[in-house]
Amino acid sequence: MEDVGAKLRELRRGRKLSIRKLSEETGFSVSFLSKLETGKSSITVKNLIKLLNFYGVTLADIFSEPSGKRTTYRREDRRRIESPEDVTLELLVDDPEVEMEGLLGTFKPHARYRDPVEHGGEEFALVLKGEFRFEVGGAAHHLREGDCAYFKGEQAHNWENLSDGEGVLLMVITPPEV
Repeated sequence: MEDVGAKLRELRRGRKLSIRKLSEETGFSVSFLSKLETGKSSITVKNLIKLLNFYGVTLADIFSEPSGKRTTYRREDRRRIESPEDVTLELLVDDPEVEMEGLLGTFKPHARYRDPVEHGGEEFALVLKGEFRFEVGGAAHHLREGDCAYFKGEQAHNWENLSDGEGVLLMVITPPEV
C-alpha cells in the first residue's frame, strides 16, 4: 500500500494541492489522506476509484514506467493493491496508452467489496476460481468458475466470494477507468 500512497502523494503535490484542500475537494479526512500517503492506511476499492477519478488518472497512469512499447508482462512485475476488504487487485498491463485495463482480483474466502463500485466504460469479468455473488442493476447473480459478466461500469456493482477458499476474477475495463 505504501507504493500507492506515495504515488497519490506525488499526484497531489504535482497539482500543488495541500492535504487540507484535497480533503475539502474529496470529502476524505485529512488524517486518512495523510495515513494513506505515508503507507499507514489502506483504501477500499470504491475510495481508490474516487481518488483516481478526482485526479483524472487510472492505475496504469500512476504505475507505468517508461519502457517503450511492450507486448508481454511478467507476473512478478505486476503492481498489486491490497484493500482492507481482503481483496487484492493486480494491474496486468501497466501501460497508460492501452485502450483497456486488465485486472486480476483475488478475494479471500467470503470477502466482498465493502461498498458497490461505479466507474465509467464497460466491464467484462470472468470467474477463474471459486464462486461469486455478483450484484448489478438491483439483481443478484450466482457465478461459478468459467461464468462471466458484461455490463456498463457506471452501474453500481458488487462482488462477493461465496467460496471457503480464495476466489479469483479476471476483469477487463474499457476504456481504462480504475
